[in-house]
Amino acid sequence: MKFAFRPSKKGIPQVLGELESKVMKEVWDTPGCTAREVRDRLRVERKIAYTTVLTILDRLHKKKLLTRSRIGRAFLYSPALSQQEFDEIVTRDVLEGLLKEDSRPILSTFVELVSADEEQLEELEELVRRKRR
Repeated sequence: MKFAFRPSKKGIPQVLGELESKVMKEVWDTPGCTAREVRDRLRVERKIAYTTVLTILDRLHKKKLLTRSRIGRAFLYSPALSQQEFDEIVTRDVLEGLLKEDSRPILSTFVELVSADEEQLEELEELVRRKRR
């Protein structure tokens, strides 16, 4: 799975569009939901067409982020990955992309950022120690 990374955004919208992120969150919150159920929950904060939700659900299914099963005339959508699994895949994808070239600037910047928090720095040191064993 490859994602476009948008560092100016926060959370899931860094790799999915804003609407895709909202739809994905709804399906994570309520697995086995229909497009109508997703649309009804999204309509609380914005007006959105049923066909738009169908398009987004289909797009997320094609990206293999959702599974679906037919019940009558409707599909029930469920996440193909937990949110934690999704976060891990995205993190790996972004870091692999950054580390393809000369990794020294990325690694030194990462260590510099982590070193601002003693607890994070200790955790990083422990992870490196465990990896070397």
